[in-house]
Amino acid sequence: MKKIAFLLIILIVAVAGWGSMIVVYASSSHAASLPPTPTSVPSVPTPHTRTIVDNPATVAPTVKNDVVAQGSSTLPEVALTFDDGPSMYTPQVLNILQENSVHATFFCVGEWVQYYPNYVQQEYSAGNVVANHTWNHPDLTTLSSVDVQTQISRTSTLIQQTIGVQPTLFRPPYGAINDSVKAQAAQMNLTPILWSIDTEDWTRPGSDAIVNAVLSQVGNGDVILMHDGGGDRSQTVAALPRIILGLQQRGLKLVTMPQLIQDMNS
Repeated sequence: MKKIAFLLIILIVAVAGWGSMIVVYASSSHAASLPPTPTSVPSVPTPHTRTIVDNPATVAPTVKNDVVAQGSSTLPEVALTFDDGPSMYTPQVLNILQENSVHATFFCVGEWVQYYPNYVQQEYSAGNVVANHTWNHPDLTTLSSVDVQTQISRTSTLIQQTIGVQPTLFRPPYGAINDSVKAQAAQMNLTPILWSIDTEDWTRPGSDAIVNAVLSQVGNGDVILMHDGGGDRSQTVAALPRIILGLQQRGLKLVTMPQLIQDMNS
């Protein structure tokens, strides 16, 4: 009897052991099938340098201290301008411009130039103008003179490192500018640029609304504000070919901001 009881105990222990092994194996197999958990956030890319590309489309503006928001009212030409890039939408904008044989002016944010230096290089190499839109898009009128200078100069330095050319144009975020900001821009030989038509594409009103915002009011010398960065710009991309076509059908030539300024002063 004792022998039988002893054998039963051994059998129970053996079965329990195999059960534990099965549970352990099943748990291990399930864990192995899970994707690994990220352990760190990717670091911010460092600025790149490049070989300088000649850009015959670049024209130095003759205005330095005055704020420019519009060109000549007697010349049938307008300027497309894009703020807050570069971003993932910038190559699409560039492709549309190239397909239509037109150029634009890109007001770049320094922090995003760090992420997408190749897009800035593509802007410049394609004959577009690269301009300054501060380092991280603050309202400059709320900053000290030192901080304003840092926002602008740091961005200009990075743009020069990226394309080999110092920007000559500057657009204050939100269009917020005062005498102090103008003075800082003048010290750095930058012409402040605003706009005469705001598409409000950043509100994502739909591509039809963006097109209508331009074509319903455009005239000679208008400076058109659009965005290639700062959020979802798919509506801007969708609207752009129709805007270009509509401008051309109205007999308006699309030029860069430096060209618009030069023609206005000639």
